[in-house]
Amino acid sequence: LTPLGPLVSEPAKAMFVRNRTPLARALPAVAIENLFYTLSVILVIAGSLVALFLRFQTAATWWLASAGLIATLFVLVGSAHWVIWNHVRLASGTVDWLRWGHLAPETLNRWLEQIRELETRIFSLYPRDRARVLPLAFYEAAFHVAAIAEVYIVLMLISETPPTLIDALVLESTNRVISVAFRFVPLRVGVDEAGTGMVAELLQFGTTAGVTLAIIRKASLVFWMSVGFACLVGRGLSVRTALDAAKTADAAALVPNPESRTANPEFRDVAIAIMARSPAAGPARIKTRLASSVRTESDRLALYTAFLADTIGAGRTVAGVTLRVAYTPEGGRDGFAALGVSDDELTPQRGANLGERERYLFEDLFAAGFSKVVVLGSDVPTLPVSHLRDAVARLGASPPKVVLGPSEDGGYYLIALSAAAPGSPLPDLFTNVRWGTASALDDTVRAAHTAGLRVELLPGWYDIDDEQGMARLRADIADPRQAARAAQTAAVLRRIFG
Repeated sequence: LTPLGPLVSEPAKAMFVRNRTPLARALPAVAIENLFYTLSVILVIAGSLVALFLRFQTAATWWLASAGLIATLFVLVGSAHWVIWNHVRLASGTVDWLRWGHLAPETLNRWLEQIRELETRIFSLYPRDRARVLPLAFYEAAFHVAAIAEVYIVLMLISETPPTLIDALVLESTNRVISVAFRFVPLRVGVDEAGTGMVAELLQFGTTAGVTLAIIRKASLVFWMSVGFACLVGRGLSVRTALDAAKTADAAALVPNPESRTANPEFRDVAIAIMARSPAAGPARIKTRLASSVRTESDRLALYTAFLADTIGAGRTVAGVTLRVAYTPEGGRDGFAALGVSDDELTPQRGANLGERERYLFEDLFAAGFSKVVVLGSDVPTLPVSHLRDAVARLGASPPKVVLGPSEDGGYYLIALSAAAPGSPLPDLFTNVRWGTASALDDTVRAAHTAGLRVELLPGWYDIDDEQGMARLRADIADPRQAARAAQTAAVLRRIFG
C-alpha cells in the first residue's frame, strides 16, 4: 500500500490487527512507532553527514548548515518524545487555552474531552521500561542495517569501484531523505533515480551506477509490495477496507468520535472502574501470597504494576466508556500518572472492608451521573476485552440485573450494575458475603436473588493472587496471543523468570 501514501498505509496497519487490538489502541500505537522510526532516521542521516564530512572535508558553511538542520529535526522529534514521556498535555492544554480565549468555544468544548482521551491513550502505550524500549530500538536499527547491507551488496555487484560501508550508509541516508521529502510522489518515481545518481557521482561510482541502484531497489520494493498485498487480500484486508481506513487517518481518526456514546446506546454513560492500590505506596504488602515464586519485594511490585497497567489498557479498549481507577487511601493518588491515568480519572475508595468499598464505589459513580458501572480488580491482566464489552451489553436489557464474572477461586473478578431508579437504594449485594473464600460468589448470587435482581454470569476467568493463579498466568503468557494482550506483564515475567 506504499504507493497510496501514508494516509492509507499507516491506518492499514491498525486495520490489519483490528481483530486482536481495537483501532482506538492500534492507531495511537502506530503513531508512537512512527515517532521512534523518525528518530532513528534522523540518527542515520546525522551519521551519514559525519561520514561525508570526514571523507571529503566538506566546506564549513555547508557542514554547519546541514548540522543545524539535523539538530533542529532532532530537537523537534526529541521534544515530542519528551512531551509524551512527561505526560505534558500539550494538545488539550492548547485547546483549553483557546477555549478560554472564546475562540469557537462550543466546538472546542466538544472536542476537549476526546483530545484528552487520545493523549491519555498515547501516554499509556508509550514504552517506558527497558524490556520494551530495547527490542523496539533493536528492530528500528535492524531495518536500517538491512537497508545499508542491501545497498552495499547491489553496489558490489554492479559497480567496478569496490564500495565501502560508509558509501552504503551515505546512499541509504539519501534514500531516507528522499522518502521523507517526497512521500507525496507515488513510489518516488524519477526522484529516487535522480537523487541517487547525483550522490553516486559524488562518491565516484558514476551517475549510471546510482540510477541502476535506484531502479534495482525499486524493483525489489515492487516485488515485495506485490507479495505483501496478495497476503493482505488473502487475510481479508480488501482495497476498499484500506481506502476506508484512509478516511480515518486525520486527527478525527485518532480522537474518538464525540457522538460515539450516542451511536452506541448500550455504552452510553458507562464507567469501567478498576480497584487498585498505587504502586507509589511501595512494595510492602504487595502480592505477598506470591512470595514463594516471586521472592523479592521489588519484583512483586513490578509485577503488580504491570498487572495494573495491562488491566487499565484493557479497560481503555472498550470504546465509548469512561475509565476510572479507584485508589486505596493508604496508597493515595501518586504513582498513577506513570501508567497514563490522569487526575480526573481517579476516584477514592471508601469503607473499612471490601464489601463497603465496592458499595461506596458504585454509589459514588452513580452519583457522578453514570448509568452503568463495571467494577473489577487490578490483577486480571490477561482478561479478554470481550468479557468487559459483554458485561456492559448485558446490563442494557431489562429486567434489573447484576452481571458477575466468576473467578476460579469461588469469588468474582467483575461485578456490574445499572443505576437504580431515582429515590431507590442500591441493592445490598455486599453484606453477609464471606469475602476471600470460595463462597463469595454464591453469597453474592443469593443476595441478588433476595434483592429481586436477575443474575447474569460471564465466562469464568482467574485473578492472580496466589501461586495457582501465578502458574496459570505463566502458562498463558507462553501463548503469543495472551502475551500480546498483557504485554507489560509478559515483559516483567520474562525479566524475572527468563
